[in-house]
Amino acid sequence: MSALRRYPYALKYPYAFARHVMDKIATVTLGALFVSGPGRRLRAALAGVNPVSQVPDIKVALIAHAYYAELLDEILACRAVLPGTVALHVTLPAERMEITKQYLAGAPDVILHPCENRGRDIAPFLTVLGSGALDGYDAVLKLHTKRSPHLLDGEIRRKLLFDMLCGERNAALRVLADFEDPSTGMVGWRNCFRTSPPYWMKNEARVRELAGRMDAPDDAVRLGFFEGSMFWFRPAAFAALRELKLMPEDFEPEERQLDGTLHHAVERCFTIAAWARGFTVRDLRGRVLG
Repeated sequence: MSALRRYPYALKYPYAFARHVMDKIATVTLGALFVSGPGRRLRAALAGVNPVSQVPDIKVALIAHAYYAELLDEILACRAVLPGTVALHVTLPAERMEITKQYLAGAPDVILHPCENRGRDIAPFLTVLGSGALDGYDAVLKLHTKRSPHLLDGEIRRKLLFDMLCGERNAALRVLADFEDPSTGMVGWRNCFRTSPPYWMKNEARVRELAGRMDAPDDAVRLGFFEGSMFWFRPAAFAALRELKLMPEDFEPEERQLDGTLHHAVERCFTIAAWARGFTVRDLRGRVLG
């Protein structure tokens, strides 16, 4: 019964729900192996026999929301994979400033953005985006210290996303090479790209309202988003979303909501914003999505 409360579409879309369950099983089995110590050592060994990819001539940054400061070492590990000097923008609840500084002690090129604990990672991200702090970058990796305590596979999902998006240097360089094409707006992991109608959940009406405010053309208003809101992006691709000027107070107070809030709707609008301005959305192999 708990599954039906969390996924009310299960009976209406049995095939989609069955696929969702299979994805969960894959995550807690193959995914757990992939991010385990032996799995990472094997992947590192295999990566070592591949030729080194060329470093693209673009400016790169990383932005992460650090609600759980104790996970910042994983964020720093992702940054260490990237070539050259990469600025790390960290959004964090203002009341966690001191503990966050302790975990980041000695880390160079870190910019802290204290914020209200509202809108999860989304509201703080939009605040930084709207400030212009990311305007000078060609490609930015968006991460957050996701735990998802309501999910049995929450820890594995976070580690999988981190590893897929920025866990190996050559793979990361291939993603950065996609941003040498000025039409590339977003790049993410195909396995987290959701297009099936049940993934609207309780958010379709609000997404369509936001899309209307963005003046998104009809062909851009469709379901296709990276579940978990972690991906690579070009800041210019989110101009339409930025122009909405959403403020932290527009987002609902934090009450551990699982669906139906403004931040859930915005999660489904990143791709719409990119498509609305003519940008493409790609997977980690450079294939166009959506």
